[in-house]
Amino acid sequence: MTTEPVESGTVSEGARRDAEKGKGSSPAADVAAARAELAATLDALQDKLNLPKRIRIAAEENPVGLAAVGVALAAAAAGAVWLAVRVFRR
Repeated sequence: MTTEPVESGTVSEGARRDAEKGKGSSPAADVAAARAELAATLDALQDKLNLPKRIRIAAEENPVGLAAVGVALAAAAAGAVWLAVRVFRR
């Protein structure tokens, strides 16, 4: 059996078709399906863990909500500083 070298992260078109049809009984098709599933999972994790991107999306979708969260965080920080100063002055 001869196979062409495949670059990391790419899947041959035939293996992808077999994996999508569910007829992937060959090891190559199973590997292609596993790679595609892993790539989708990694993309989802990357989107979920990318905080700057999530903040930018939140700002575009609901700028008032993002401003409210910012004000709440600033108030919490100010309250923590006030409490720390009050405790240390005693």
